Amino acid sequence: MGSDLAQLAAIRDIRSPRSLDLAEDAADYQENLLAEFVLARSAHGVVDATVRGDLAAVEEFLAFAGVWAWEVEAIHADRFLAIGQRGKAVRTRQIKAGRIAAFYRFIECRYQGEIAELTGRTVMSPIDPINRPTHTGEFSVRVPPSPKELAAFFSSWREALVDARKWRNAARTYAMSRLAGEVGLRAAELCGLRLDDCHFDHGPLGKIHVRLGKGARGSGPRERLVPMLGDARAILVWWVTEVRGCYEDDFERPRAVLFPSERGGLITPEAFRLPLKAAAKAHLLGPVRELTPHVLRHACASRLYADGLSLVAVQALLGHRWLTTTMVYVHVASDSIEAEYEAAAIRAADRFVTR
Repeated sequence: MGSDLAQLAAIRDIRSPRSLDLAEDAADYQENLLAEFVLARSAHGVVDATVRGDLAAVEEFLAFAGVWAWEVEAIHADRFLAIGQRGKAVRTRQIKAGRIAAFYRFIECRYQGEIAELTGRTVMSPIDPINRPTHTGEFSVRVPPSPKELAAFFSSWREALVDARKWRNAARTYAMSRLAGEVGLRAAELCGLRLDDCHFDHGPLGKIHVRLGKGARGSGPRERLVPMLGDARAILVWWVTEVRGCYEDDFERPRAVLFPSERGGLITPEAFRLPLKAAAKAHLLGPVRELTPHVLRHACASRLYADGLSLVAVQALLGHRWLTTTMVYVHVASDSIEAEYEAAAIRAADRFVTR
């Protein structure tokens, strides 16, 4: 736990005040409520950065409401979300509302009875089904190029590498893009890989140890082992044996970066996205003309699902927590509507023939 959070979590016995009539006692009691909330969130395994965000949202809300935490009502949340957060992105309002609701779930669960005894008030969350910001969902469809179009793109790009002005950097972007297309790694996951994360002797194909997998709801990085499917192994062997040594850093040092920047350190996801976008503009043909690492991730999921991998296997490969998330990635490969339409047509024809 960070030092500032640790200091806040070093609390007195929250049950010590027997009256909240004085403003000083009420302020101390509210501070202790916040401190215990921090402690409980940390005990739950939530990372420090998320706990800080939770605390900041609750403190911002209480300052706007201008009343003690146990005096808050739904109207205070209405005004905070509609007026205090005016101009903020929908997602920002959703996150803050969720953090405020989490704080009041904590109070309702642990201290509702004590607060009722001290104040005569029944604490209820000010975030209710009426004012809770609606989750708008993901309505944009990331349609990836077809496997044929993607193969032609990489073939054309590979042939052009020899004429690249900065050959090693162009080769780095190419290798990272191929991995994103073969095994669906995220941009941040690729940028965070180290040389010793490549385990060529693990399993029949080899494994990539992804240490910086995307977490969920503040849980922190989720590690996973990703098999070197398709051409992933050949790409990594080529990169490690023929290109990686061209960089000037000491690649034999412990935890050396797999895909380094020009100066030898970690590259940023943006340093990967921009040259990929330029390569797509130069070499990608077909209806889809722009590529991002995330579109390549979609292309990987769609191709593997079409080739017969189960949704559960694709879920494990991509590092998704929920299967419903994976289903969004394979919609292009899913022919269920066409299959059901064809089956319905056959059934209709059979009924017609049997009459």
